[in-house]
Amino acid sequence: MELQATKTVDSETFQAFFGDSEKIQITDEMKQYGYFICDQEETKGFFALYPVQHDAYWLRTFIMKQGVTVSLPLTMIQTAEQLTYNYGAHKLFIHSDSDALDQLLHQLSYQQTDEAPEAIDQGTWWMTYPEKSLTANSYTQEKR
Repeated sequence: MELQATKTVDSETFQAFFGDSEKIQITDEMKQYGYFICDQEETKGFFALYPVQHDAYWLRTFIMKQGVTVSLPLTMIQTAEQLTYNYGAHKLFIHSDSDALDQLLHQLSYQQTDEAPEAIDQGTWWMTYPEKSLTANSYTQEKR
């Protein structure tokens, strides 16, 4: 899988991923802060990582094509954690309004939080500290 910042692609390529869907309101911020996840030069997913505080990002608007591998949501979340860490931020927020995402975030040791970067009436805010997540999800193989 490869990561491509959407601010580096032309507008036609960016728009083509979303097609004619009226469900998705495409914004300039999505292109500015977005990333495509590509596999063998085919775009499989999109997510946007918005800066929301001096030390935090919000993983917002993640979209996947139909028929992608079931591990893609996890890949997108872990990629957002790594980018947040690389940018020097200490918190990553995700807003969820689905039970499936709530369960995934719980399994990934995200914490529910009232510290929301934006007021949204429905759903749950989750937060993690990327440096802790990356340490917890990594491993080393020692010689015996």
